[in-house]
Amino acid sequence: MSVIKRKGFAMIMAIFVVVIVASGGALLLSNASIGSKSISDSYLRAQVELLAQSATEYALMRAQDVNTSAGTCLNQLNITVNDAEGTQMFDINVSLAYSFEGASPLGAGCITLASNTGKNTMVLIDATVTDHNISTEEIRVHKRSWQEL
Repeated sequence: MSVIKRKGFAMIMAIFVVVIVASGGALLLSNASIGSKSISDSYLRAQVELLAQSATEYALMRAQDVNTSAGTCLNQLNITVNDAEGTQMFDINVSLAYSFEGASPLGAGCITLASNTGKNTMVLIDATVTDHNISTEEIRVHKRSWQEL
């Protein structure tokens, strides 16, 4: 009785190993893509948070330059941030509301939260920064600050 060796098993094992290696490669490629997107989104998020802080400080600086007792107020700022080529990247909207030490100025058009507080004049600054379709997911940061004028 002679035994016949069949070599089909080696071919099946080779196909199985190739499928396993290809699946591992696809998984590694997918993880690298997800990691790259995560890093990009983290960078944009940090940039938006810094823009919100800068917009708050800029609005406070502009509000301090306005003479509220003379009847003028800064209530709104709208800023567009462009890249080096001039493409819109971020929209910044800042609203300001005031709390006055004495009576609120007449005819100033100030958004007034409180009058005759007996404390220094304060301003509530709300800054919202939104990306302009740079990422696949919308990035939006809101920063609220209560500052003394």
